[in-house]
Amino acid sequence: MELNFINNGGYIVNLDVAKAINGDKEAFEELIRTNKDSMYRIAKTILSNEDDIIEAMQEATLKAYKGINKLRQKEFFKTWLFRILINECNEVYRKKNKEIIVDKEELCTISIVDKYENMDLKNAINTLNKDMQTIINLYYYEDLSVKDISSILNIPENTVKTNLSRARKRLYSVLKEGYIYE
Repeated sequence: MELNFINNGGYIVNLDVAKAINGDKEAFEELIRTNKDSMYRIAKTILSNEDDIIEAMQEATLKAYKGINKLRQKEFFKTWLFRILINECNEVYRKKNKEIIVDKEELCTISIVDKYENMDLKNAINTLNKDMQTIINLYYYEDLSVKDISSILNIPENTVKTNLSRARKRLYSVLKEGYIYE
């Protein structure tokens, strides 16, 4: 399929976003198809149960479809969609667990290059708390900027930078020690 893009004040915008905002159901479906794998990876960093992941993705898709006409900045569709998804994942998690337990361990610098192809890296990432896993996934696997992650997670940019640094240090330590199978 040929993707059409327009330049909107320095931002490149998929024409399907504009069409979807104007009510084109097929354009919206194409946007979801295009982002489906990214949505799955993000949901998997928060939820471990496959049914919960699918539920969160479906609910996020439905909410995005119902609310797309409210999207004011077309160039931020992906950020907007991921924010909805993360909120849905957190809601599913809360329903299942009744309370969120945040791991306060010191997180610590590794350059992450391979995209989930390295099993040791996947296992090391799984040792991080859910918040760190989400930030690592968004930054390295979804190629989102610190600014976009800040917007999606509704936290300050400096917090994202700090958490990335701590997560890198922790991953480096875990991978160096080979202590990934707890």
